[in-house]
Amino acid sequence: MEQKSKLQMRPYRDDRDFWRMRSLAREVFPLNDRLERSWSLPRLDYWRWHYIKTVGTEPMEQVTFLWETADGQLGATVHVIDSEAYLIVHPHIRTVELEDEMFACAEGIISRLSPAGQRILFALADEDDPLRRQVLEARGYTHRDRPVYRWRRDLEGAIPNVQAPPGYSIRAMGDASEYDSRALASWRAFHPDESEDAFGGGDWVANLQSAPLYRRDLDIVAQAPDGGIAAFSTIWYDDATRSAVCVLVGTAPKHQRLGLGKAVISEGMRRLQAMGGTRVFANGFDPAANALYGSVLGTACRAESWYKELD
Repeated sequence: MEQKSKLQMRPYRDDRDFWRMRSLAREVFPLNDRLERSWSLPRLDYWRWHYIKTVGTEPMEQVTFLWETADGQLGATVHVIDSEAYLIVHPHIRTVELEDEMFACAEGIISRLSPAGQRILFALADEDDPLRRQVLEARGYTHRDRPVYRWRRDLEGAIPNVQAPPGYSIRAMGDASEYDSRALASWRAFHPDESEDAFGGGDWVANLQSAPLYRRDLDIVAQAPDGGIAAFSTIWYDDATRSAVCVLVGTAPKHQRLGLGKAVISEGMRRLQAMGGTRVFANGFDPAANALYGSVLGTACRAESWYKELD
């Protein structure tokens, strides 16, 4: 691929660029048939206010590049999180040449972050996106059998009222006094084989709640009979596009197989519908998540996972 795009690439500079990225993500969503063809606005917020502030991934200045038109309009961005490339591309300027430049840039980011040892960059390509597959194949990426299912549901008609089992209640997240309980539920859900001695407390929940799209009334939890939080579904709603993303959903192991996951997601969808939301998304990375999302959301497209060893 020798032909270059007509856009100018530059590194991310400061917060002004972040807010431009948010605007671009919001702009391209309806142009992409209201599908997550690009990294979405809720996921941008989650990256900045959770991955960077809590998990400690690299700051945006180290992993983000922008492409601008001749008159200075932002047309595309790429950033890398945990060795995976995420793109936002305006569909009116999307070309093979542009995405080739973007993946070349992402490979350079990985090489800088990991100057020695094994360097691998991962990327996703929707099964109905031949342009992305063409770029990845030409750049030497290999397909692996670890698909991601992009679930969605349009919020038309009645939303199932999934009842919690006796002794449990479904409600919105409480105040700061519940930070530790909420964080412990997340720790148990996503670190079931690790000792709770490594649990670091719930101070990070404040980071999550400081994100622009966070709404406590859409941070749905299942309260267990002992008063602790057993399950949760944090839903990020963008009222400008009337769309939402579930990030994250989890149930502590001893409370699983009780229908709590369905209950918290369904409660969130009813609240979304009441406030004018029209579509909700969730990504499934494993069989358990796909079974849950398939039971309450119902429609999915398959995204193929690709990788390239850069050594």
